[in-house]
Amino acid sequence: MKFLYLFSLMLLLTACGNAESDAADSAEERAVTAAQEAAYSSMMEGHDRVMDQMGQITQAQRTITEQLTTGGHGEDYRELLLAANEQLEDADDAMMAWMNGHRPLDELRANMKEEEIMNFIRERTRAIADVEADIKTSLANAEQILTNEDHEHMDGDDHNH
Repeated sequence: MKFLYLFSLMLLLTACGNAESDAADSAEERAVTAAQEAAYSSMMEGHDRVMDQMGQITQAQRTITEQLTTGGHGEDYRELLLAANEQLEDADDAMMAWMNGHRPLDELRANMKEEEIMNFIRERTRAIADVEADIKTSLANAEQILTNEDHEHMDGDDHNH
């Protein structure tokens, strides 16, 4: 009987210890999951900001194309327009490349270990920040060129305004 009592007590203590260990593992898993979700959400906020600017790139490129089509500009101005258009295209291409490398969080969890997931998300967050900076720069440059067009025909003629 004493043996049965000791055996039951050991079984109970082992079960309690496993329950505590399981609870700790579960809490750790929840913390890891929450950290991944927060980092992923932050990355996607950057993506969303960039997506909001994609229409502006398209509009700037249309305006540049119209300017190139209408002509009447000096070669220097035409080259500025072409360079601005190329810069906008590069920014657009960078966003498309980023999108091509995008993976849903569930896919990451299915194919990567915890540390790999966080490293991937950090790298992708940095990449989308770079894309955002490129887009802002290219849009500002295009706007400056298009805004200054009226003042700088650069065709060698002296125009009265």
